[in-house]
Amino acid sequence: MSEEERGFVHDLVDGACPQFVQDGCGCDACCGHCADCLESVTPFLECFADLIWVFGSPLAFPIIFCFDPETTDTGGWRISMLETPTRRPIECCGAMMCCPCGQWYLRKKALGGDMTKYKLWQGMHDGPQCMARRCPGAPITIESGTYGESDCPDAFLCFEVWCAAGFWSTCCAFDVTRRMMKQERNLGSDPTEIRQEKCVAFFGEIASKCCMLACCVWVTGACISCLAQDSEGAQDLGGATGRASRACCEIVNTLWRGIWSVKVIAIGCMSGQMVEEIEAGDGGPSAPQGNRMQR
Repeated sequence: MSEEERGFVHDLVDGACPQFVQDGCGCDACCGHCADCLESVTPFLECFADLIWVFGSPLAFPIIFCFDPETTDTGGWRISMLETPTRRPIECCGAMMCCPCGQWYLRKKALGGDMTKYKLWQGMHDGPQCMARRCPGAPITIESGTYGESDCPDAFLCFEVWCAAGFWSTCCAFDVTRRMMKQERNLGSDPTEIRQEKCVAFFGEIASKCCMLACCVWVTGACISCLAQDSEGAQDLGGATGRASRACCEIVNTLWRGIWSVKVIAIGCMSGQMVEEIEAGDGGPSAPQGNRMQR
C-alpha cells in the first residue's frame, strides 16, 4: 500500500471511527496474544510449504496409487492407461507436451476425420452456464451448432481447445472427447483414470480450503490493523496474519501445480489410449459387451 493510500485510509478511519475503536476497543492484549500464536504457527506452515515441493511437480503422479479405484474392470479399453507410454509413446508424449494441439488432433480423429460432425463441445455443454444457471436469460447460454461451426469447423475446434473455456479449455475439450468415445463405444472408466480423478478431487478440496483460510486470515488482519491504528497489538496481529496468509498461499500454489501436473500426465496417457482404441477398433467394439459396460 502506497503512502497516499495509507494516508487516505487513516483519514477515513479518523473521521469515521471513535477513538476507543482506534485504540483497539480494549483488546490490545488479546490482539497481541493472537499475533504471538500466529507467529508461532506460521513457521510450521512455511516449512510445510517447502516440504511438499514434490506435490508441485510431475513427481506427484505416483500419489494417485494411494487411492482405491474400487474396481478391477478395465472398462473395455484395448490397452490400459499404464500401457500407453510404451504402446503409444508418440501420441502420449505429444498430448503432454502440447495439450491443445493434442486435443485438436484427438477430436478430429474421434470424429473419423469428418468435421461435418463437429459442434462446439459436441453439444455436451449446451444450456445455461455461469450466471444463467441462477438467472434465466442471463449470459451465458450455449447452443452448439448455431455459431456457424459448419462453415469453419477446424477454426472453431482450435478456438475450443485453446480459449473457449478460459484456463480450463484444454481439459474441457479433452473431457468432451473422452465422454463422446465412452458413449459411442460403450466404454467404461480405466482404474487409473478413477484413481486420478479421486486424487485431483482430494487435493483440489485441500487447496480450496487453504485458499479460503488465507483470504479470511488476511482480510481479518487487514481490517483490524486499519481500524485499530493506535493499538500496538492490532498492528502486530496485522503483520502476523499477512505472513500466515502468504504461507497458506504458498501451499495452495504448490498443490495447484501438482494437480495440473497430474492432469497433464493423465490426459497424455488417456489420449494415447483413445488413439489406440480408434485405430484398432475402426469404430467397432473391442471387447465382449459385458466388459464394456459404462461404469
